[in-house]
Amino acid sequence: MTLPKMNLSKADRLIRGVLSIVLIIFAVFWSEQIGDVLLQALIIIFAVLNLISFTIGWCPVYKLANISTFKG
Repeated sequence: MTLPKMNLSKADRLIRGVLSIVLIIFAVFWSEQIGDVLLQALIIIFAVLNLISFTIGWCPVYKLANISTFKG
């Protein structure tokens, strides 16, 4: 299996990684602040998908929009 062509720059990946960790920590440890279990689950799903994009350097939304911040 081959990975898709990268479309995220290092800065974009770093922002996604930090945001993902912060959102996961918030959703897990301060769930009472969110209040709604569905919203909590959506935040975690969003964070995990961003964490996957951070890891592989490819974003499917960027691909659909024909955007690339990758320089290389």
